[in-house]
Formats: sequence, C-alpha cells, structure tokens
Amino acid sequence: MNDYKVKSLVSSIKLACLFTLLMIGTACSYEPLTIAGTVVDESGNALSDVTVWACYSGWGWADEAGYLVWDKDYCSETTQTNNDGLYVITFKGPVSSRLKARKEGWVQTQDYTPANSHIVLTSSEDYSVRLRTEAKQRVQEHQRRRAEESETAYYCRVIFQESRPINLSYQNETLAITPTLFESDDKSGALFAAVGSARAVAAFVSEVVLKVNGVAQESSFSLNSAETGCGQDVHFIEVRAPDFNKHSEAEVEMLIPSIKAMFDAKLHTLSAHQY
Repeated sequence: MNDYKVKSLVSSIKLACLFTLLMIGTACSYEPLTIAGTVVDESGNALSDVTVWACYSGWGWADEAGYLVWDKDYCSETTQTNNDGLYVITFKGPVSSRLKARKEGWVQTQDYTPANSHIVLTSSEDYSVRLRTEAKQRVQEHQRRRAEESETAYYCRVIFQESRPINLSYQNETLAITPTLFESDDKSGALFAAVGSARAVAAFVSEVVLKVNGVAQESSFSLNSAETGCGQDVHFIEVRAPDFNKHSEAEVEMLIPSIKAMFDAKLHTLSAHQY
C-alpha cells in the first residue's frame, strides 16, 4: 500500500473516531428528563389515546443512506394519554427536544417543547377548512388592486401572470394574446395584452373585431402607450365599445379576419372592495 493510501486510511479512521466520540459525548451529556403534560383540543377538552413522544436531532449514522448525517432524529419511547389527556415521558435528551402528538383525525399545527408541554391538536376537518379559507384569502388579497396602482401595472402583476395566452400564427410570426379583458376605470372599455413585434401587434389592432353573443360590435381598438412591466415585446391594447360594461355575462369573442381565427375572451372586473 502506498503512502497516499495509508494517509487517507488513517485520516478516515481518525475522522470516524472523532464523530463517534462526538456522538457518545453528546448523548452522555444529557440528563434524563421527565416530561409531563396534557393534550387537548382547541376548546380545551382533554384528548385520550393520543400517542406522544419526544425527539431531538444530532449527529448520527443514517442506516439507509450509509453515512453520517447531522440531523439524525433520536426519539423517546411513545406513550398514550389517559382519559384526562395526561401523559408522562422519561427521556434522556436536551430541554429543547420537540414534542410530537398523533391521533387519527387530528393534526398538530405548532411546535412544542418540554417547557411548553400543553399540546393542542386541531381536528383534521377543521384544519382543512382553515387552510382552504386562508388560501382563498391570499388569492383575494393578491387580486385586490393596490392604492395608486395603474391599470397596466395591475394587469402585469395579476392578470398577465395568471392567464393562459392564445398563440396565433400571424404576420409570419407567433403572436401571443392574453384573452382577458380588464375593464377600464371609466367602464367604457377594457385592456388586454399581446406579445410580439410592434409591427405584428399594430397589424392585429387594425383588423381585430369584437363580437358579443355572436354579433360584431361597433368597437375600436388602439395601442396603449403606457410603460409595461410585463416584459419584453409586451404591448397593451385598448378596446372601446358602447355599453361595454354590460357584457360581463355575455359571450365575448375576438375575430381576426385575415387568418380566419376567432377566440373567446373573458372580462375581468373589480368590485368596489378590491380598491
């Protein structure tokens, strides 16, 4: 065996011994803890037959992976709560150990330690409803128009990111139309976006036809010169039509005669509480 291999082997042995001593020293440094506490529901009612245990993480050997890891879990034996929701755990671990509780139909939604051993569980059904409500509130807050936010800025932040574009083969290039019409502040028209060259977008604007419930409307399309934060080659197009705000429940379509293409469009409006 050459010197390099010998040195590598010696280094590996020393490293392994160091980690072994570290793990043994760490484990031996903890005094036995007696953790007593209760498990209740959110109304304070005791929960019986809840499985409770304590864990901490440290250096250790990952049996499945076959190498040392820094976050190996060391856990106590499990115990069950009695009819009064009481439990007692004896565990040789740090005071920062994590308490875990498990019962079918219930979830633990926050962390607990030996210093905070009064564990509150939430019913799975209530937790699911809460998550759905919170997700809905986040969506509503995201879709709320911010103070002083321009029409184009709102379109870029909310609508452009969430709408699936219609890709058209037009003027020898691909023109991507965002088919969501954002009602203008004066409610006499709407705004939508197109991605493509200025030449192709201008040609599109010159010929597109607005149809409502299958009937072509007396409408006008024009380019909006406002700065856009949506990205490169994104152009805003304004459409104006009589009584435009009455079309929110109607079937709205856009016709491009030169390529005999037509696609559905959706009108996006904001209620008063979103401002």
